[in-house]
Amino acid sequence: MMDRPHARINRTGLLLLGVILAAAGGAGLARGVGAFGDGRASAPVLTGQARRFADDHAWFWPAVAAVAVVLALLGLAWMLTQLRSSRLQGLSLEPDDEPGETRVEAKAITDALEAEIGEYPGVRRARALLIGSSKGAGLRLSIAYGQDADPAELRRRIQDDAVPRLCAALERESIPTVVRLRLTSGERAATVI
Repeated sequence: MMDRPHARINRTGLLLLGVILAAAGGAGLARGVGAFGDGRASAPVLTGQARRFADDHAWFWPAVAAVAVVLALLGLAWMLTQLRSSRLQGLSLEPDDEPGETRVEAKAITDALEAEIGEYPGVRRARALLIGSSKGAGLRLSIAYGQDADPAELRRRIQDDAVPRLCAALERESIPTVVRLRLTSGERAATVI
C-alpha cells in the first residue's frame, strides 16, 4: 500500500499517460479510417523527408529501438513498483548488548492480535496488517462486528488493551494504528478511529 502523496502522484502519472496514449491511438485510428481524408489514410506514416533522414543516418533506427527499450524497462519498473507492498514480513526487536538480532515474523504478531480481538464480544472477524519498516512500523486493523457489539467499548478495548499489550510485547512505546470498524449483518455503518 502506498502512502497518500505517492498514490496521488501515481494516479496523476497514470492518468496523463492514459490520456496521451488514448489521444495518439485515437488519432491513428481516425487517420486509418479516413477521418482526415482518403489520401492521408493510404499515405505512409512517415513523410518523405523523415524517411530520407532515417535512410541517411544509420543511427536513427537503433536510436528509436533504444528509446523504445528504455521506455519499456521504465514501464516494467513502474509496474513492479505497483506490486510491491508496504506490508512488513517481520520486526526486529530492540537489540541486546550481545551481537545479533531478534526477529519476529509479522504473521505471528498479526495472528496473535487477530485472535485476541476476535474474542471480544460481538466481533465477527479481525484482520491485522503491519506496514512500513521495522523501525517505523504501523498497524492497520479491520474489524467486522455484529449488532450485538458496542462499538465504543470495542474501540476502547482495542485502544486500551490490545494495542498497548502489543507494544509491550514488541518492546515499543507506541505503534501508529488505524482501526476500521465495520458493522456486519446487513446494515451499513462504518467507524474509523
